Amino acid sequence: MSKLGLAIAITAEAFKDKTDKGGAPYILHCLFVMDNTDGDECTKCAAVMHDLVEDCSDKYNFNLLSKMGFSEKTIGLLYLVTHREGTPYMDYIKALSVDQDAKKIKRADLRHNTDITRLKGLRKKDHERMEKYHTAWVYLSD
Repeated sequence: MSKLGLAIAITAEAFKDKTDKGGAPYILHCLFVMDNTDGDECTKCAAVMHDLVEDCSDKYNFNLLSKMGFSEKTIGLLYLVTHREGTPYMDYIKALSVDQDAKKIKRADLRHNTDITRLKGLRKKDHERMEKYHTAWVYLSD
């Protein structure tokens, strides 16, 4: 199995019972980010797994993914795009902005996360999240 196939398979398994805010299978979000990120196989692997360590840290971490054979580039990108608890959001955005591939992944993630047609309705906290994501989008735009 290719590394990209493995990345898709473990992400699908990790999120098999999870849905997004609109009720769709969460894996579709991960696949959207991958499909909307230009780059080589390492970048595509990081794109599809962009939420894996952040949301499934009880099962997946950088060390395990490295032992599974993912490249240093993939692990490095995952490290950059993983928002760690306790890190202010804009500090996280500024830190990942040092790498063009990490920026591509995060912009694809933000593009999908700000698509209001994916939501069942808009509440105040959705508007606040959209504002935060828009600020990040502007910062990451060249």
